[in-house]
Amino acid sequence: MTFTLGSLTGYGYGLVVGGSYLLYLLLTGVLGYRRRLPAGTVRVFGLLGLPLGLVLARLVYCAVEYAYFTDTISQPSRMLSFWDGGYSLMGALCGLVLAALIAARLMRVRFGTLLDVAAAPLGALLCGVRLAEGLTGTAGQLIQLGVGRQVEPGSFTQALPWLFLDDSMGTLTLKRLAVYRVEAAVALVLLVLSLWLFFGRHPRRKQRPGDVAMIVFSLFGASQVLLESLRDDSHMLLGFIRTQQVAAVLMPLLALAVFGARYAHIRQARKTAVAAWLLLPVAALVGWMMVSPLNHVLDLTNRRALGTGILAAIAVYEVFFLRLRGADRRLTLTWLVALLALAGCVAVEFSIDGSSNVLRDYLAMALCCAALFLAPFTLWRALRKRIYREESLSVHIADAR
Repeated sequence: MTFTLGSLTGYGYGLVVGGSYLLYLLLTGVLGYRRRLPAGTVRVFGLLGLPLGLVLARLVYCAVEYAYFTDTISQPSRMLSFWDGGYSLMGALCGLVLAALIAARLMRVRFGTLLDVAAAPLGALLCGVRLAEGLTGTAGQLIQLGVGRQVEPGSFTQALPWLFLDDSMGTLTLKRLAVYRVEAAVALVLLVLSLWLFFGRHPRRKQRPGDVAMIVFSLFGASQVLLESLRDDSHMLLGFIRTQQVAAVLMPLLALAVFGARYAHIRQARKTAVAAWLLLPVAALVGWMMVSPLNHVLDLTNRRALGTGILAAIAVYEVFFLRLRGADRRLTLTWLVALLALAGCVAVEFSIDGSSNVLRDYLAMALCCAALFLAPFTLWRALRKRIYREESLSVHIADAR
């Protein structure tokens, strides 16, 4: 959808995204006031976030689609034509995080505190960005982004018509899942949960600055793994996996690494726990070679039994040997759950195109994504409970004296 303003041509997509960003900054300013940030902190963040978000969103998109610009159309200079479209949402989020880091340094506030303020209202921005995808089509054509697979019209499509779009093929009219609307609804749920975490009754001293942001990004990342799989457009694909999915799955894993390191320090777990973390990229590499070979040597696509055996050996080492050497049981099992959830998501994504029961497979992926989020979330709650117990014990000792 386009409109004219004098000699300029405007796009509905950009107008909605820009309005969503202004709403996001307004909410961020309110939350910054509640956290008593220095005056002007949110303004500096907003001024930095817009250009950094746009630049990184375009850079990530061009990096993924590099072959398109250099080989398909043979015009690398078109990468500079940012007005032609082509952005990465994950790149934009990286720009916002970088803007929060720079603004925190300039205004001399804690980075984690500002990141919490910036992450809590993120759902408002995401909702606007997703709804804007419904304006990317041209007259008489289906929208370009945020559409799902074709489905036969039936009772389900009639009961929930807002979930589907009409896709006409001659005299035949099919339905397509309006994934962008589902993602917008999920973004609103994310906004409510984020604000609940931000304004929750739990005392802020029971959590460190940045914890709310890590939980928000973990929930967003885990949900995006599933929602991006529902899409049927060709936006930023890497084989059968979307780039956005790869970036999304790193969010809960990164939060789990941070909470895991803090948990191991509090529980005084031995350094053998580090071995468990070092084996994670090895397990990921083995899993990748089972799906797609790196070269003719690192190829397990036809030897999946061997790859499964290697992963099983790593799991046995994690569960038994590390436990005997003093690693914390909960930390080890949490990492195993996260790894199994990740493997389940990859397995479903690999087989979904030839599946005879898509609903069953997406339900399995949803359960894996839930486990992927719950891994860092439960560890965070355990850290809060331990801090609460220590504070209560200190109060009792002080009263006894």
